[in-house]
Amino acid sequence: MKNGNDALIGKIYETALSPGDWVELLDTIAGWTEVEEGSLIEQGAAESALVPGPAPRRAEVEGLISHLERAVRSSSYMHALEDRTNVLNAMYNQMPWPMLMLGEQLQVLESNPVAQQVLADGPVQLRANGTLSIADRELKQALERVNRLAEGRDTQLLTSPQDGISLLCLPVQKSDAPGSIAQVRTIVWVLAGHSVVTPSPEMLRSVFSITEAESRLLHLLCKVGNLQQSSQLLNIKISTARSQLKSVMGKLNITSQVQLVSHAMGHALVQAARLPRLQDEDEEHTVTLADGRVLSWYEYGDPKGRPVLTLENQGASMPDHTVFEDWYRERGLRMILIVRPGYGISTYKPNYQFQDLGPDIQFLCEHLHIRKPPMAAYCGGGPYALCAAALYPELFDRLGLLSTTLAGDHLELDKLEPIHRMSLQISRRDPRLFMLVGRLGVRGVQKAPERFYKMLARGMSASDQAVFNNPDLLARTIKRTRRGHFQGARIMMEEYLNHLKPLGVDLKQITVPILQWHGETDGIISIDGARHLAADLPNVQFRSFPEQGHFMIYELWQDFLTELLELDAPASA
Repeated sequence: MKNGNDALIGKIYETALSPGDWVELLDTIAGWTEVEEGSLIEQGAAESALVPGPAPRRAEVEGLISHLERAVRSSSYMHALEDRTNVLNAMYNQMPWPMLMLGEQLQVLESNPVAQQVLADGPVQLRANGTLSIADRELKQALERVNRLAEGRDTQLLTSPQDGISLLCLPVQKSDAPGSIAQVRTIVWVLAGHSVVTPSPEMLRSVFSITEAESRLLHLLCKVGNLQQSSQLLNIKISTARSQLKSVMGKLNITSQVQLVSHAMGHALVQAARLPRLQDEDEEHTVTLADGRVLSWYEYGDPKGRPVLTLENQGASMPDHTVFEDWYRERGLRMILIVRPGYGISTYKPNYQFQDLGPDIQFLCEHLHIRKPPMAAYCGGGPYALCAAALYPELFDRLGLLSTTLAGDHLELDKLEPIHRMSLQISRRDPRLFMLVGRLGVRGVQKAPERFYKMLARGMSASDQAVFNNPDLLARTIKRTRRGHFQGARIMMEEYLNHLKPLGVDLKQITVPILQWHGETDGIISIDGARHLAADLPNVQFRSFPEQGHFMIYELWQDFLTELLELDAPASA
């Protein structure tokens, strides 16, 4: 590249060191990629599109990509070191038990020194080649389910009564960094015998609902391991101790003292290790799909109420449905938020397209015994809902679209807020540029989310700025962003690029009534683009809001749902 681009190159490497400044790099590259008004972008770089401003030559684009790739590698290296340190500090050195870091196929990626010593033989063995051998077949199958997130993301205890051993399993958030740290799916502690801290009688009594006398005996059995010695320390007859032991084993359905001690110590440890659930913490449910992937969802409102499906925005950060929990219950609604693949703990699937979610929704509806529910989609959930409605006409009985994002043929570059305009401009010039800058940007968002949302709001309408200037809503957004990116943030960039392509379905095939609402000051999806989409939809009732922007969901969601549920369903429903 020419010397005139030295400042741009310097900005690239500065951003690698300080990813929180990635928006400035986005702005610089967007200006650099502008081409003369009305000229055609080169084929092979992106889909043909018209964009405004001097077109950089192909060689210069390749040079820029080369520098970005180098910067991303540098940033990724530091990223990997940070993530590795965080994982190891939290898990690796703080517990004195055998610990294993497992990959997707239960391969042992790393282990602590204790594991290499203790697991040389026995029912769970760590072999020299790094493979894991588990004698109990049911225990191995249970561990495989935990490893693919079929049981959720919470800490779980798996027990083998026949071998007197327990596995404490913790699914970990996927790192976007390269190397082995990105492959870690589950951290496992192997618990057996006296390898754990002795639980107190009070903890044993609360966990297992046993009597005070039984809890004192079980506490001593966990501590000294001998029934005779335990009875002497309690100053009770050995016959009394045997009677209490038999009672506890009967209550817990356990057949040996070894199994009882292992079971008690393992479960008590889980209680000690598990973080208390906050009152507003919603539970992520899971189901295993026919192809082995995990699909997750959340539920809000009345568990026995009218089911309503919903899809959240691109990035999985809005809305926080706990805000509407009481209203859902008052209205008798059972809101079911489907977590798209790649977000939360729904299994990531490469090359996942908008058209692919329909069968997953269908599977979930059958699993929950729900027939033809309403679908209310917000923002980035809109294209998925549209495709599902077009391809599976019997799936929903009505469709709601609030501030929905659009396919590339409806996007208008000159009417977007700055960050999205620059992202779209770079993506159209060459998708590789967007993906590389995005990899730097994702790390910036993870490290400084408050800063990102403030920059995003800066170029938006007053109503949208008010959302991010609200401390409570901003905190909820950041919390949901972190939860949504549990498996990494690559899905967000892939979804963005999917918006540059046509949906690939005939929207005229949609037979259900559609309610579409859009804000006229929306800086992410222009009101004209939304109107173009409405013109392509049959059976649509379109409504615009002059003073509202893109993030109007917290203000209008209840009104939107009320009107959606009052739509007349088709006669065949």
